[in-house]
Order: sequence, then structure tokens, then C-alpha cells
Amino acid sequence: MSNLGSAAEALKAELTHAREGLAFYQARIEALEKTLLQLAGIDGGAPNVGTGRGKSSVKVTKGAVGRRAKSTNSNKPPKFSKTKKSSAGKKLPFTGGDFWVGLITSQPQSVSDILKAAVSKLGISPSTSEIKKLAGRQTFALNAMVKSKQIQDSGKGRERRFFKG
Repeated sequence: MSNLGSAAEALKAELTHAREGLAFYQARIEALEKTLLQLAGIDGGAPNVGTGRGKSSVKVTKGAVGRRAKSTNSNKPPKFSKTKKSSAGKKLPFTGGDFWVGLITSQPQSVSDILKAAVSKLGISPSTSEIKKLAGRQTFALNAMVKSKQIQDSGKGRERRFFKG
């Protein structure tokens, strides 16, 4: 029974991670669309934004600035709503790309040292649940970097250290 419980917890964690990724990419799509629309307003052109698939596809035609525009006055840039925040009030900043690689040095570091460096680099004072989320992201990123041989590790368990080699 405990194996089923831990499997269910792992699936819940994976589902949460996937939802966070989806939210990130939706926000990224909106930001890119906003930039394209602003460029279209500056240039006076009429780019075709999106591929026509899905909810986030936007067609921009001359005279209209897209579905999110409040007016058709082309002299003003369109106003956009901010992305929805979580019920906790704020989301953790993006920690993908080279974020975790940038925290690894040639000196061996423990997981807790890397987590402290991540928090200070983000410049936030996270809650307990946000620390847990960040630690989950860190675990996934460190394991992926070791597997892809971007970084090296030594030791096992709590004695495990990560470094650039």
C-alpha cells in the first residue's frame, strides 16, 4: 500500500511540475505576442502572429491590433492583462535554461549550498512551499545536468557534491 501512496505522490508532483511548465509557456507566448504587436504598431505593418492552432493564436490585421486590444487607435500601444498569479500571491521566477548551470562552480558543492545560492541569485525570500518547489526544480535540473555530462558529481546521499569538471 505504501508503494501505491508514494507512486501517487510522485504522479501528483509530476502533474504540478507539468502545470507550472504550461503556465510558463502560456505567459511566454503572451509576452512574445505582445512584443510582436508592439513592433507592428511601431512599424505600421501587419504581421501574422501564431499558427492558427490553439487558444493563443492571434491574427493581426491592419487597423486592428488583435483580440486583446482595447481600442483600434493605432497610435497607442495595446494594453494587456497581466498573467494570473497563483493563489499564494506570487510565483517563483523562471529557473530554466542556464540558471542552475550558472550556480555550479569548480569547487564541489552540496545540494543545500546550491539551493542557498539559487535563492540569493533570485533575490527573493521564499516561503516553505516555495523552497520545496525550488528544491524539486533543483533536483530535476542537477540530475539532468549530471546525466548530460554538463557537470559532475561525487558521493552518495547527503554526501553528494556537484562541480564543473
